[in-house]
Order: sequence, then structure tokens, then C-alpha cells
Amino acid sequence: MKPYKKSLVLLIGLTMVFSLVLAACGSNNAANNAGDKSPANTTDNKSGEEIDWKTVKADIRFVYPGTSESEKLFAETFKDAMKEKYPNVNIEFMYLSWADMEKKISVMINTGDVPDIATTQDVTNFVQMDGLEDLAPFMERADSTVKKDDFLPGTLDYSTVDNGIYAVPATANAFNLMVNEKMLNDVGMKLEELQTWADVEKAAQLMTKDGKYGFGYPLGVARFAFRVPFTAGYSNDVLISDTSEGSKSKYIELLTHFKNLEAYQPKAHLTWGYPEMFRAYSNGEVGMIPAGTFFSSNVYSINPEIINVSRAIPYPKGPSGTKIQTPVANSGFGIYKGSKNKEVAWRLVQELLSPEFNSTQAAILNITAKKETSLEDVIKKAESVYPKAIDGHKRIIEDFMGLVASSGVPMDKIVGQPEMETIVQENMVKMLTGKSDPEETYAAIIKGVDQVKAKYAK
Repeated sequence: MKPYKKSLVLLIGLTMVFSLVLAACGSNNAANNAGDKSPANTTDNKSGEEIDWKTVKADIRFVYPGTSESEKLFAETFKDAMKEKYPNVNIEFMYLSWADMEKKISVMINTGDVPDIATTQDVTNFVQMDGLEDLAPFMERADSTVKKDDFLPGTLDYSTVDNGIYAVPATANAFNLMVNEKMLNDVGMKLEELQTWADVEKAAQLMTKDGKYGFGYPLGVARFAFRVPFTAGYSNDVLISDTSEGSKSKYIELLTHFKNLEAYQPKAHLTWGYPEMFRAYSNGEVGMIPAGTFFSSNVYSINPEIINVSRAIPYPKGPSGTKIQTPVANSGFGIYKGSKNKEVAWRLVQELLSPEFNSTQAAILNITAKKETSLEDVIKKAESVYPKAIDGHKRIIEDFMGLVASSGVPMDKIVGQPEMETIVQENMVKMLTGKSDPEETYAAIIKGVDQVKAKYAK
């Protein structure tokens, strides 16, 4: 099937899902309005003033980095549903990529031109620049539909800094290793044999033949060049931002692992971002890739069959690791501190976390961060999103839920991470192209990371 036809099939499936969401929202609104004979006023704002949600007016700017067709369709469906429910609230989506978002928003914050709703992953730098509102007081209100104990273990922690909560989680993000189980089995290995870094290197070596490769590490984008060793480091008890002398041997082991894997990767991986990595994996050109809970949404439109032969496992244990660990974060929603529409923004954030919309997000991105969102609802919607690979998708959801439960740990928040990402990328490229060895690479990375730390310590 041609790529545009696959995209069309996915779009049709998503349209069906979002039509059901709109229908559900409409039914719920009708039921609520029929049973509510009192004025549509509430007193959930800090000033105690009543807000008439039927007539409240606001222009809301919503920063949204979702650029895939499924994410854009979700955004526009949410916008339409909110327009029906709150006729005088206008939502404008600002589609900014993750790579550009922090830089562009920091400029807007400094100039006082601040949007209202933030889509978040790592809130650390935005909190550092005093750019996000603490949502804890909003969540503590009696009539709030979003409470602190609504979330799966570890997910809310990632949005919490010094007891302030700067985003509410929508989906859980776990970083891991994706394995083409068929390719692995074809070279005589089983999934349960991937227990250590040495096992990963062995499997990569065996799979590298006949124009195919065992491993794919996207080095062309700093964000992902950092994320891969960052993920693996958890299972060797080393954080990539740890420049202490005590971490040196474990850090050099981490670098050596990727040096060892270099022979089993296509040379093009030096220029890859996520799209190129997922395309190579989807086409069966590489057998293992570091990825996360967003896997299915990235590969389905390329080759849905790849989902049926893929498995998600924690990144195996390093030589100095005490146990396998999977870093768990979240993707969620916050409110910019400079917003002039915080009450309306909070209302919309609560709507985004409702079962109807949260289950749709989870159907696209695999794992909800909310306890109350029904797995049955997620799977039902996923059947329309991933009709050609629903059995494999269900299995991958089970894999992710299992690895989060067995090895999940809250992902560390690193001040200055975007600047560290560039340092790691530059030095990993040097090492993997033979211009430095692991010891020299270690020295260069910690020097650069320490300079970033010193900058933010001032």
C-alpha cells in the first residue's frame, strides 16, 4: 500500500474515534444540562467571583507540539467540542515542535506575550525561568475534577518541583528498548535472553547481516542523541548528568556499550532523527531501537505489520547496575504563569483530563497517567486507530504496563538539559566516528556538563 493510502486509512480510523468522543461529550452535556436546573455558575476561582461558563469569554492560546495527523485531529476535535460547550471561548493552537518550543516560549515570556495552556514533558527549565503556574492550589479546590491522587505512581512526581505541581499528567511516558521479535528469533535468540548489555550487543551482532542491522540510535537530533544513553544509563545506576568521580567507571561503561554497538548500525544513523529511525525499524532494516510508549503512533502509518512482531522491554542491565530500571515521565498540560485567562485555562485542562478525552489520548499514545481512565475504553478506541495491528498493539500496551509496574522509576529532572543534549550529541558523534575513545569522550562530556551546571547554579 502506498504511504498516502496508509495515512488515509489511519485518518479515517481516527475520525471515527473522535466522532465518538464528540458524541459522548454531547450526550454528557445534554444529560448534565437536563438534570441541572440551577444557573451555570461556579465559584472555583481564587477571587470567589462566580463564573458563568455559558457566557464566559476568552481567547485561549494553546501551545501544542503534536505535529502528526492523529495529534492534530485530536486537537481540532477538542477545540470543536469546547466551542460547543463554551461558545464564547476561542482556542488557538500554536503548533510548536518539542525541539523549538522552549526557546520560542522563553522569548514570549521575556516579552510578556504569554500563551495560556502548555503541553508539557519536562517542566524543569520552565519552572527555573518562573514560566509555569503552580497547579496544586487549583487541584485542591473542592470542585476540581483533577486531584493529586488521580494519577499512576511516578507520573505526577515528574511534574512536581519543590512541592509545586506545574503540569497535570495525561499520559505516562516510559523509555525502553523495542525489539523486532521475529528478527531476534530468526537468529536463534529469545526475548527473555535479553537481560544485559552484553546480550543486546550479541543480538545486534547476530542480526547484522544481509543488509540488515541489529541496532538503530538516532544521532542527528540532540534531544534523541541524549535520550538513548540517558535511558540505558538507568540500568547501570548512572545518570548522564552525574559528573561525580564516583560515577566515572559506570559512565565509561555506558559509553563503551554504544561504542561496541556502532559496528551493528547503518552509517546513516549518524544523521537520523526519530522519523528516520522509526522508518528503518518499520521496514525491517534494524532489529532494535530505543523508543518509548509513543511507539505505535510513530510506526503504524509506515508499516502496521511491524507492530505485530514488536515487543517492548526495559533497557537491559549494565555491568555495574544493581537492577533494571525504566525511567517514567509524563506528557501533560500546564498553565503559563503570565496567562491572563488562568481560570478558563484550568477549566480546559480539566476537560482534557476527562475520561472521554484522556482515553482518546491513551488510545493513540498507549498508556494513560490517570487511574480512572478505563483500559477497556482505551482498547476500544485503539481498535479504530490501529485496526490492522490491534492484537500487536494490545500486546505492546501490556508490555508497557508490565515494565512500568516492575521496573519503573520516576525520571530525573535535569536543569539545563537542552544545553547538555548538544554536548552529549557532539561528543557521541566524535566517539562513534573514531575521533575519540570512551575515556576521552567521558572527559569532554563532563567538562561541558559541569559548565552548564555552573551556569544554572548562579
